[in-house]
Amino acid sequence: MNELKVSLKRIAEDGFTRNDEILADESKTLIPQMGFELLSDINKNMLTIVAHVGYVTPAKEVGAALRFRFSLEVDSLSNLEYVTNPQKGSHQYKFPNGFIEAVLTDVYATARILIAQKLRGTRLENIYLPFGGAGSLVRMMQKK
Repeated sequence: MNELKVSLKRIAEDGFTRNDEILADESKTLIPQMGFELLSDINKNMLTIVAHVGYVTPAKEVGAALRFRFSLEVDSLSNLEYVTNPQKGSHQYKFPNGFIEAVLTDVYATARILIAQKLRGTRLENIYLPFGGAGSLVRMMQKK
């Protein structure tokens, strides 16, 4: 298979929430969390990663949370081998080796920047998502 041609089309925030009371309470431990889902539009050759990133207490109180979309145009997406699940309206693609890892690494790096900008002036101002955290996203994707 030829290498995929990919171009970043858009990064758009869907929403941000911040609980200043939790962020100000230094007795509350905040744990970084991130998740994502893949959306595709075969007719437009678009692949969108909807990412959720946040800081949550062990009691599941949300200190801060951001949701954003990372949209890519993937040339010939419809030519990739995939399995359709009509009940869910979804597709499971067979991407070339290393493709998902590269995309999730970029999404993670974007999340680090976007959430850091939103946390200026809080105790998390100089705390970034863990280095190398994209690896856990890749493992999560491989389990699906």
